[in-house]
Amino acid sequence: MNEPVDSNPYMLRNSVLKLQLESQQAELIRVHCEVMLQRSIWGRQQQQLQQDNQLLLFSLIQAGVLNVTTLARLQQLTQDSQCDALTQTLNRTTMLDRISQAISMAKRQQHGFALLFLDLNNFKPINDQYGHAAGDAVLQQVSARLQAAIRDSDAVSRHGGDEFLLLLNNIKHAKDAGLFAAKLAVQLAQPYQLEQGVVSLSASIGIACYPADADTAKALICHADAAMYRAKRQSQADVA
Repeated sequence: MNEPVDSNPYMLRNSVLKLQLESQQAELIRVHCEVMLQRSIWGRQQQQLQQDNQLLLFSLIQAGVLNVTTLARLQQLTQDSQCDALTQTLNRTTMLDRISQAISMAKRQQHGFALLFLDLNNFKPINDQYGHAAGDAVLQQVSARLQAAIRDSDAVSRHGGDEFLLLLNNIKHAKDAGLFAAKLAVQLAQPYQLEQGVVSLSASIGIACYPADADTAKALICHADAAMYRAKRQSQADVA
């Protein structure tokens, strides 16, 4: 007679082990499914993260380009507000400020500087004969020569019409400014090439020195202007 299943300890143990194995297999399947699900979720998150990073990088690049463009535009606007549109030298307001700054620095460092007032001789006949476009071209060439002649610490401005101011910082002696003005006059007397032909002109230059001649920006300009007119009258008298 056969024994009942549950009365056989070996069969009972096998049944228990089989149930445990099936349970473990089921758990492994569940864990595997959970891992695959998490991996899928993690993959989507990684993909989303990559997309977000790409968007962030693109936004940063756009912001950087915009920042550079804005800065360049701001610098251009600042330059435009400080410079003469035709010659790209400093305008009168900015030059007046630069002279005032030079005075403050000269007081602190106990040194002097020179201000040159320059007027072009025989400029009006160029406008009359060749037109204002030719006159503008001459002014641009003059300003280029002036800016090439000075140091980085100096400054040039178009004071008006065919008049220019040159600020020469840290000039120890008035004679040094005079030597510079003489060399500058020679450079400006060189011919100017225009579409209509070659033209020549000269310049009358007046000099004012700080602090010997004046101690304010406007007074220095007036003193240099008066010195320029004396030089112009003397030049005309010499020609006559």
